[in-house]
Amino acid sequence: MTEDGVFQRRGIVEGFFGPLWTMAHRRRILEFGAARGMNTYLYAPKDDPYHRKRWRVAYPQRQWRELQCLIRHAQTNHIEFVYGFHPGEGLCFSERQPIDILFRKARRFYQAGVRTFAVLFDDIPSHLTHERDRRNFKNSLAAAEATWMRNIVESQPSAWNPVEWWICPSYYSEDPLLERVFGAFEPHFLETLAGHLPANIACFWTGPRVVPKQITVTHMRRIANRVKHPLILWDNYPVNDLSMANELHIGPLQGRDPRLPEIVYGYLNNPLLQEELSFLPLATCFDYAAGPRVYASERSWNRAVKERFGANALPHWRAIRRFAEASRPAKASIRALQLTRRESPRLAAALGYIDTHRREKWAKELAPWSTAIRQTLPHAHGD
Repeated sequence: MTEDGVFQRRGIVEGFFGPLWTMAHRRRILEFGAARGMNTYLYAPKDDPYHRKRWRVAYPQRQWRELQCLIRHAQTNHIEFVYGFHPGEGLCFSERQPIDILFRKARRFYQAGVRTFAVLFDDIPSHLTHERDRRNFKNSLAAAEATWMRNIVESQPSAWNPVEWWICPSYYSEDPLLERVFGAFEPHFLETLAGHLPANIACFWTGPRVVPKQITVTHMRRIANRVKHPLILWDNYPVNDLSMANELHIGPLQGRDPRLPEIVYGYLNNPLLQEELSFLPLATCFDYAAGPRVYASERSWNRAVKERFGANALPHWRAIRRFAEASRPAKASIRALQLTRRESPRLAAALGYIDTHRREKWAKELAPWSTAIRQTLPHAHGD
């Protein structure tokens, strides 16, 4: 619990599937976030091969130089750069070699000034895949993941202190989606994890769903009582990867309890894939994280739009946002997309606004949705 009602860790987990953000954009996001209270950035893009698929392989020189520059940029902006390992796919938890490999890789980051590391076991099978592990850990994936983290902490060079370690367990939400995709989890997964995990390791959790509409303090208190370790919320808003690729989440963060800092140590948002458009929702996420008790979603969003695009653009962005929300697959229907006479002129004006700025990157990122608006409006099918 924090005395001042704000999260101790605030910022971004770049943890999505899909094309990587550019280094130039990452630097801009760090500056943008730093001005709004961001103090933590977790580097964990799923499609960086050296983070996940080829995690055992050292970064080639060019990529490593770029990462070093990004680490320095984070430090310049007083943001903690956290490097995430994703070793779970095919891992034999009983072998010593993977831990040695992890430390060889981590050493370069430590020498570059990184003092926090995350080990992510999300989105892998819900059961142990090696017979040796099934014997050694009594068929418990939770015990294997927690013991692996204990071995990491115990293997850490004494000169490295203080270093902080985080874990994302394979069971990171109560969402039934996880079991549908990865298989049934063992009973009492979180309790077993807690029983084997070193006390000071923080644990990720996404909420009652992988992509939750609401996260309440009641829910997080119940999870905290099971995990018995510091909790970090990996909030999958405004991310739009995988099955959400046709969605555009540019509205403000909503449905997050203002009392969450009473229970939660860190709060990190998984961002939108579209680089320029990501600034709008992230501005509201940063506002919430820096002051949950005073956060007002619409006020925050309006201010973000005005700062980036000017006050005159606000009606256009409201229309674009309403269209994006109405056309989400979960909501989409003939009725939802049948625009009223009152809304059609606003959308037509927004379309004209987008067309006027068509050379700008954000307008290009909006192309699938501006095309959909064009197809929806009568007499708006021209180029």
